[in-house]
Amino acid sequence: MEETPEPNTAAVNTTNGSEPQDSSQDLPQNSPQDSPQDSSQDSSPRDSTGPDVWLVGGGIASLAAAVYLIDDAQVPGDRIHILEASSKPGGSMATFSKPSWDTGYRVSAIRKLSLTYRCLYGMLEKVPATTEGQTLADKMNQFNRARRKLGASGTRLVRQVVDSMGVDHPEAVDLSTMGLSVKNQCDLMRVVLETEEELEGLEIQALFAPDFFETNFWDLWSSLNRFHPWCSAVEFRRCLHRFLHEFPNMGTLSGVEQAPEEDFEAIIKPLSQYLKAMDVDFRQGVQVTGLDFEDMGSDFRASAIRTVQGGADVELILGPSDIVLLTLGSLTSGMGYGSNTKPPPTMELRDSAPHELDPAWTFWDQLSFERPRTFGNPEAFFDRPSKSTWLSFTTTLRDGAFFQHLRDWTGTLTGAVPLITFRDCPWMLSLTIPQQPYFKDQPDDVFVFWGYGLFPDQAGRHVKKPMLECTGAEILTELLCLMAYPIHPTLEKSITIPCLMPLIGSPFLTRKKGDRPNVIPDGSKNLGLMGQFVEVEREVTFTMEYSVRSAQLAVYGLMGVDKQPPGVQGEDHSVVTLGMALKTMMT
Repeated sequence: MEETPEPNTAAVNTTNGSEPQDSSQDLPQNSPQDSPQDSSQDSSPRDSTGPDVWLVGGGIASLAAAVYLIDDAQVPGDRIHILEASSKPGGSMATFSKPSWDTGYRVSAIRKLSLTYRCLYGMLEKVPATTEGQTLADKMNQFNRARRKLGASGTRLVRQVVDSMGVDHPEAVDLSTMGLSVKNQCDLMRVVLETEEELEGLEIQALFAPDFFETNFWDLWSSLNRFHPWCSAVEFRRCLHRFLHEFPNMGTLSGVEQAPEEDFEAIIKPLSQYLKAMDVDFRQGVQVTGLDFEDMGSDFRASAIRTVQGGADVELILGPSDIVLLTLGSLTSGMGYGSNTKPPPTMELRDSAPHELDPAWTFWDQLSFERPRTFGNPEAFFDRPSKSTWLSFTTTLRDGAFFQHLRDWTGTLTGAVPLITFRDCPWMLSLTIPQQPYFKDQPDDVFVFWGYGLFPDQAGRHVKKPMLECTGAEILTELLCLMAYPIHPTLEKSITIPCLMPLIGSPFLTRKKGDRPNVIPDGSKNLGLMGQFVEVEREVTFTMEYSVRSAQLAVYGLMGVDKQPPGVQGEDHSVVTLGMALKTMMT
């Protein structure tokens, strides 16, 4: 039920539109389930001129939801409100430092895209690009078509060979075979054919013999999709189904697409500009701390949103037809940057150690404590940092010699390399070389690449310390040694920024049914959940597609839109796809 506001709490009635917030907290001014919904849901179309829709969190899920609300549910932009605690939209895709070549560029990730991301590309088709007459999808497709015409994207997997003088040299791995034994092949097919219920709670390593994790197949699949042996067998199965058509391309990644520039500039910024032009109400510096509920027999509705704005408690009282769409959790919680001369901030990675959660997780934890059957189990995702921590890094080179050596060595014809993995590096080091320039202000003689280590707690092959404890210069030193390339003067002409992400791998952890709540919880009349930690049937986590699909399901379900999102790739494989996948496995 609705709580009585505390004496120092402002209660804002939103029934007839939202009351203006303190100007110091405003954003810049706006410019001119695949499965049927639960029978308890009201599927009749809502009066789109009536409700206010409150989007909690400013990440890609909320931005996509706003697009669907405007385009498919005909909700006026000024009735859509995005509440974001930070200073700009984008969530895990936001950048909070001005990119600069002289201090070193930094990104948390370079995301891999696919034309099979039907919800993402469908949403981008609704958003105009800066080029007149083009959409964001047009711009993305034009860039990737041109890249594909240039040909192969280079070496994918590297092993280390020690010569007679004891010197390490890189050598491209022969990928004419996946290296799977007959038993490995049978085990892999068994996972594909088993149900999610049979695999619930299991780790991948429970399904395979140890030699499976030494094969080319595992090195390719795990480095691309970020799997560890202890990750969820259910998620591994979903990934196999979702990308079975890409089995023949694992060695070339010819099916992988990328944004034409840094992800925030390519997607988040134009998406936000479009929504502002449609009069969507962006509110920055608004920390949502709780929801109040009104029980209606077996159903319930959100009746108020509790926030902190400018240091004051502000309660937003919801009207009877208002909608709340909430993004759960955060992949970048606890993220910390180091520098070229300092490692990232240290933290305790023991699972039993107490660790501070950011507000996105404490909010979900509170909701789950109050209504566990509605909001799932966030502890299944945030309580195992030793298994969810990765470390990424961005290298800025002021000298193109090593950068050109990398491109020449891989044999790329496009100038870009989607992913190259050093299998014999204990960190399981992988690099992505994007098309240059990657940043808008990047000079012609400055080059950028990004990479990550899946086992940052291990000592390096050449730098004998855990990646977690390494400075940026030490991480680049490991790479230079792996490539048998002179350390000097490259080290002096580069800046490498490491980034520790303790919860980035949390969506891959083992889970049980109910740990991820439904997009529209049972009995909910006006609340939808979005993001990487809700249950979206058959879809694969850790993709923009997952967040966008969850947003589409939430909007369509709560607004009574007579549509369904496009089917998930992999629901019905053709005989040709199955045949090609089997052929790849058996080589």
